[in-house]
Amino acid sequence: MVILQALAVSRGWSQAPDSSRLPHVVFDSLPTGWVSQSNVMDEIWKPLGARGVNYYSFGGRAGANTFASRSDPLAPQYQAWLGAYVIAGALDSASADDTTAQQHWLTALATRDQISWLVAMGDPAAGATAGPLRHGQLVIDGADRACYRGEMRTHSDLSAVGTPLARSIGMPPESTWANLVAPFHEITLHVVGAVWYDRTRRVTVIVYAASTAFRGKDGRLHDYGPVLDRSLESAMRHARVMDGTSGGH
Repeated sequence: MVILQALAVSRGWSQAPDSSRLPHVVFDSLPTGWVSQSNVMDEIWKPLGARGVNYYSFGGRAGANTFASRSDPLAPQYQAWLGAYVIAGALDSASADDTTAQQHWLTALATRDQISWLVAMGDPAAGATAGPLRHGQLVIDGADRACYRGEMRTHSDLSAVGTPLARSIGMPPESTWANLVAPFHEITLHVVGAVWYDRTRRVTVIVYAASTAFRGKDGRLHDYGPVLDRSLESAMRHARVMDGTSGGH
């Protein structure tokens, strides 16, 4: 898909040449049916003193559907993410191995990203709250990376509002989901993020993924983590940082 200038304005995306020249991230193995985009995040992250690019992927349109599978509350890809941030102005050589600093940047960048996305999708009460993180390791791009897992309380972007961003992704007819969930209903994202500082390129890299859990109007729990998390983590392992720019991947 082509990102329209109207979408850039609605999310606060900039086209700053410095960030567009940062290294980029490619995924050698995406889950079947997933599509990818990349966006400069400078205005969104400016309050944090950081700038950079978000390379993100999500479940695309399946078969004859005119909407993305990430918009379908009955699909495992519902509200799920896979992607990577390349950031200037976050970690540095002194803080590279500081777990507190790593967790701060993972949480702060992802929270602002999620909220800005919901605003652009028309959520009148956009919000995101990250919970405690559990520390581990994950091999990415040939090295052990600090990896954090936790949950984020936020909203779905599902609605019938029809903002430019929502139309570009595609939403299922309201009649197919209105009995199951409300617009912009509460969800929990099962988040995993691997964080490191690339001393050669002098940028912070965060490779992330998220699956979704939520309760329908009938109280039933829908948790897609057990179905999706293994394939998302496998894709994370196949992320590579590349020199040069990329308008998408």
